[in-house]
Amino acid sequence: MPTRAISGALLILLPTVAIAQDFSANFWLARDQRSATDCIAFDPQFTREHTLTVRGGRATLTSPGGIQTSLKPVKPGVYEEDTVMDGLQLKLIADINTKTLTLSDKYIGCWWTAKWQ
Repeated sequence: MPTRAISGALLILLPTVAIAQDFSANFWLARDQRSATDCIAFDPQFTREHTLTVRGGRATLTSPGGIQTSLKPVKPGVYEEDTVMDGLQLKLIADINTKTLTLSDKYIGCWWTAKWQ
């Protein structure tokens, strides 16, 4: 009998846990010190406010100009996408476990990071 009660409680709480992971976070990216000098030219685009929204297991990054980029789940709480922005070949990684967002360029050696509370 107690096992059924515990199982029932878990079934009731499970949707609550899934809903609790849906969120939206605003943050400002900052250029990482290890970035190449040429990366300074891209700061105006990337060092403005961005919004990460996670709903129903999907993540979307909205840039200052309103451009939305969908990120794919790669493991629990981690979303990634390869994209081109302002001529850069970028890898976007949003990790809700560590509350970080990282943008890195494949060729020039640029990195921008943000951490939200």
